Amino acid sequence: MKTRDISRRQFFKFSGSALAGTLLSTGLGSTVFAQAASRDFGTIKFGVISDAHLDIKGKNGMKMSAESVNSVKKTVEGLNMEEDLSFVMVTGDLLLDGEKENAAQIKALLDTLEYPYFVIAGNHDYIPADPKKRRKNFSYLTIDDFVKTFKGHGYDTPMKRYWAQQIKPGLRVIGLDACLPEEPKKWGGVLPEEQLTWLDKQLTDHKEELNLIMIHHNLVQWTADELAGGPKQWFTIDNAPAVRDLLAKHSKAAPVIISGHRHIGLNYKELAGVNYFAVPSINSHPMRYTLFELTHQSISWKTPMVGLPVKVHMEARENLLNAEWWRATQYKNRNSFTDNQVLSLYENTSMVLGKKEIS
Repeated sequence: MKTRDISRRQFFKFSGSALAGTLLSTGLGSTVFAQAASRDFGTIKFGVISDAHLDIKGKNGMKMSAESVNSVKKTVEGLNMEEDLSFVMVTGDLLLDGEKENAAQIKALLDTLEYPYFVIAGNHDYIPADPKKRRKNFSYLTIDDFVKTFKGHGYDTPMKRYWAQQIKPGLRVIGLDACLPEEPKKWGGVLPEEQLTWLDKQLTDHKEELNLIMIHHNLVQWTADELAGGPKQWFTIDNAPAVRDLLAKHSKAAPVIISGHRHIGLNYKELAGVNYFAVPSINSHPMRYTLFELTHQSISWKTPMVGLPVKVHMEARENLLNAEWWRATQYKNRNSFTDNQVLSLYENTSMVLGKKEIS
C-alpha cells in the first residue's frame, strides 16, 4: 500500500480515540479528528527496517548483497503479517551506494507495505563523492534526488532532508539527517546548526507531545572502537555531545531516538532521560528487523529474523566472523573465545525481546 492510499482500517487506526473535535491533517494524506494535545496516545505499534543496502547486482560478503532483494521482500512480507502496525520506519542505507536502479527496486518493494512508511537517508543513499566507488552500468542519485524519490514518505519539501510528521494527537515522528554528501572519505556525519535550531523549536513547540526521533547515524558509542580516533568513530556523528545536550533539555518531549548504521543487534542506552536505540540491519548478521510497541510511559520490542533460508543466515554469520574490520580491535584474531565475543555484540540475544519504561 502506498503512503497516501490510507484504507478505512488505517483511518480509524490513526484517528484512535480522537473522534470528537475538529479535522486535522496528519501529513499522511488522510485526516483525523483533533482533540486537545494529549501525551496519552494509547498504544502504537510500528516496525523498523534498517541498512538494507539493496543491490540488484550484489555479491555476498559481510553485507549479504546477493540476498539483499530477497531480504527486503521477506522483511516486507513479515511486516505485512503483523496486525495493527501504524507505520514503518526505514532508517537509512537503503542502497548499496546511491544507485538509481537500486532505489527504484527498493521503492517498488517498500510500496507493497500495507502500512505507511517513513524514510530518512543514510550515508550510502547518494552518489559517492569518491569516483572510485562508482560502478559501471549504474546511474546515481544526488541526495536531493533521493529526497524526491521518497517524497510523501516523511519528506514533504523538495531538497529538505529532515522533517516532522504527526501520527495522531500526542505522537509525532521526526526524521533527522546528519549525512555529508560531499565528503569523499568520511562516512560519518554532523547534524548541522540549521537542524539543531529547527529541532529545538520543534521540541519546544510540541513539548506536550511525544516526539519519536529517527536518524541514521548514532548519537552514542556502543564500543570502545567508536570513541574519537578509533577505527569505527564515524558510526557516531561528530557533534553528538551537542545533540545529546539538546535532547537532554527536551527529554520529556523526545525520550526515544532510533538509529541504524551500526549493524549490531538491537541495543539501547539511557542518558539524561533519553533512550538511544540502535536497530539491527536486515542485510548483515543477524539479519533482523524490529517491532516496537510504544505508549507515553513505555516502549517494548522484539527483533524477528528475516525469513530467509537457514543456509543464508549461516553464511551471513560466517561472513561477519571473517570480516576483520567489523570485529572489535581486541577480538581481531579469530578463535572460539573471540568469535563468541563478536557474536555477543552483533546478536545481543538478551535484547531480542524486552520492555523499558520511558517516563
